[in-house]
Amino acid sequence: MKRIILAGALALLAAPAAAQEVIASYYAYLSPQDLRNSRGIRLADIGAILQQDRANFHRFGLRDGMDEHDPLFASSATRARIPELYARGPGAPGYIVDLLRRGETRFVHVRIIGRGGRPDYIEVYEGAG
Repeated sequence: MKRIILAGALALLAAPAAAQEVIASYYAYLSPQDLRNSRGIRLADIGAILQQDRANFHRFGLRDGMDEHDPLFASSATRARIPELYARGPGAPGYIVDLLRRGETRFVHVRIIGRGGRPDYIEVYEGAG
């Protein structure tokens, strides 16, 4: 019986270590340069727009005045995961998606959620307010 109680107590202690947390966040102004890929093709997928924003920031040095640095997406390999990470998350509010798909700009707050410093998904919120 003592072994069962001890095993249960150890399991409870281990649970918080596995909890998801915000491992990074940044603000980004999604401008016309972020709405097209490097070949000039219009992007409609929000994950692809976020990926292009980070490529513009880290690789091409095309930074909008309100863009913030992030500690995760400097490498092309990690940036390549952005659409997948966005798809795993709750998505952006519908009005942000609609505005971006119409080609309008938006200021957003991006949160990367994960465990042990490894990203699991991305959340996108309105950046103002």
